[in-house]
Amino acid sequence: MGRRRVRIDEDRPLPPGLYRHGRKYRAERARGDWVYFGEDYVEAMRLYATWMGADTSPEGTVASLLDHFTSVVCPAKVKSKDLADRTARDYLRDAEVVKTGLGHMPYTQVKPHHIATFRDARTQDAPSHARNEIAALSAMFAWAVEAGRVHSNPCNEVAWPSKPIRTRLISDKEFLTVYDRAGTAVKLAMQLALRTLALPGDILRMGPANIIRLDDGRRVFRFARGKTNVPVEIEIVGELAKLIDAHLAAPVVFATFVHRRDGKPFTVGGIGAMFRRYAVGTKKRPASPRVADFGLRDLRAKGATEEYRNGRPIREIQALLGHKSSKTTEIYLKQLVPETVRPNERAIIASA
Repeated sequence: MGRRRVRIDEDRPLPPGLYRHGRKYRAERARGDWVYFGEDYVEAMRLYATWMGADTSPEGTVASLLDHFTSVVCPAKVKSKDLADRTARDYLRDAEVVKTGLGHMPYTQVKPHHIATFRDARTQDAPSHARNEIAALSAMFAWAVEAGRVHSNPCNEVAWPSKPIRTRLISDKEFLTVYDRAGTAVKLAMQLALRTLALPGDILRMGPANIIRLDDGRRVFRFARGKTNVPVEIEIVGELAKLIDAHLAAPVVFATFVHRRDGKPFTVGGIGAMFRRYAVGTKKRPASPRVADFGLRDLRAKGATEEYRNGRPIREIQALLGHKSSKTTEIYLKQLVPETVRPNERAIIASA
């Protein structure tokens, strides 16, 4: 067996202990397994420095433990498929805000009232983000409990900020107004959103690789919901079959159904910006009529409510939405489609 090859890039020097493996950077733990830091050189250097300098002693701060959790623990969980990559990125982003409020404290001394104070301050400044930031902190403490760093998770003893409920339902007229203006890629994304009830990020990753042929000859479309990793399997029939077969019949078949002209996939931000231009236009060229407060994500709720109103079993809608529990689906639908009841029609006592 030959000598192990050593990859050296003079333009991207590596500190001792950090290695290039294929396209990824990694370091070896004392017990022999590897910690991966991604493919980007600058980001890998930052994560490795954090990993090497993380203060994991009992007297360490919340900031040091959060850095260790987001740069070491979360990537390992993503690699083992115990955590969605999107969730790991959310934790990394939200941890920066948590560190500004609680980062200086020793993590063993954090009490529920400290978290409540942080919650109240953030609820005033950024109510839509406060819940996510506490979720990142709670995930860190949950891991710390399992690792024997702390005895309990103080976030469990604090009331979390209520999650904002979006009850906006898109009408058929609004949908068609935007659809008629849209380009090919956005039209396809809108159709897939209604047929699969998937999130925009999942839609942009869909492609021929998601098509599976069963033993009985049926074709199914199989993917995992990006945030929860819940598997979703949809039979390819009807309008969904037309969409997919049209893509497969094209002279050049690309890796994703929704793609740019050069065949490369869109980002969520990129397709969202295109969608907004078709909905409201720009400052120089405003759309007329303007369809405000409408995003690609809203088609998930539109499709789910239409199926619910047409009597489709909640269990099937749950599978399309990728919810882990049917209870989540029931709450989701009841928030969007409240039950209509008759008023009290009895005669008023005073006039009887």
